[in-house]
Amino acid sequence: MQDTTQLMTSIFLGFLTLIPDNTLRYTALGIAVCLAVTHSMYLKRPSTQLRRLNEDMEKTGQIIRSAKLQCPRDHITLAEEGVRLLEVKRSASMITCRMLETGRFTWTKYRLFSRDVAECARSVKSIRTAVELTVEVERQRKLAEDISETEGMLASIRGHDNFWTAPFNIRTISPRRPHAIHGNPQNASPRHSNSYSA
Repeated sequence: MQDTTQLMTSIFLGFLTLIPDNTLRYTALGIAVCLAVTHSMYLKRPSTQLRRLNEDMEKTGQIIRSAKLQCPRDHITLAEEGVRLLEVKRSASMITCRMLETGRFTWTKYRLFSRDVAECARSVKSIRTAVELTVEVERQRKLAEDISETEGMLASIRGHDNFWTAPFNIRTISPRRPHAIHGNPQNASPRHSNSYSA
């Protein structure tokens, strides 16, 4: 909403520069200021703030229910945030009852109601921030597990590839040579010789 307001302000200021007459320019500027003040007072009305607060509380409740499905480990923490949200809803309901019981709004009551509703809105924002942080922490934990698992798989695959591609260091064994016969084999005499004398 703040970005939209800044955009509209920039467009209006640019439009004022196109008005050649100073009288018309100041008249348009005065009308714009009156409209801006009226719109700001409308946004600051307790009834308008309560309507926006109820919308924020419903969105925050949906965020808590979704977070319980995503973060089962943090169920207790999320349940505590849900209790905080219920307390804010009760406070908002009490403010509504006080507004209904008030017949005529004075400036003091107007300011008090606006302050109480703004305090409830800050509590809802704090609850939503805490829940979103819990979801992000769980998301980071799951991502860390996925990273660790993937790195382990890659290390295993690299180790397997290195095992099969590494050169084997096999020692070459030379064949055994047969024992040489010493001397001239022709001079070798048989073990049993028969000699006959004439």
